[in-house]
Amino acid sequence: MALIEETLKPGANVSAIARQAGISPAQLFGWRRKAMQAGIVQGEPHEQRLGFVEVTPTSSSMIEIVIADVVVRVAADMDQNHLVKILRAVRQA
Repeated sequence: MALIEETLKPGANVSAIARQAGISPAQLFGWRRKAMQAGIVQGEPHEQRLGFVEVTPTSSSMIEIVIADVVVRVAADMDQNHLVKILRAVRQA
């Protein structure tokens, strides 16, 4: 439980916490997701908001967005409305 609570602190790096504990980051993400779904722990309010920042495409022209244990990769010029639909679907899954 202490590891899960550590991941809920603002600015926490779940992958780094998992590596320090000697477990797979995917395992810790899974434990955290299950604990939150069961109501055992609650995420910080900032995790519940969906916000956007201005992005200036670089030479790679791809953006990587990490939500819990899901990675979404999209083209830098993707339509914002379409991206919102994708992110909402990921958060509800």
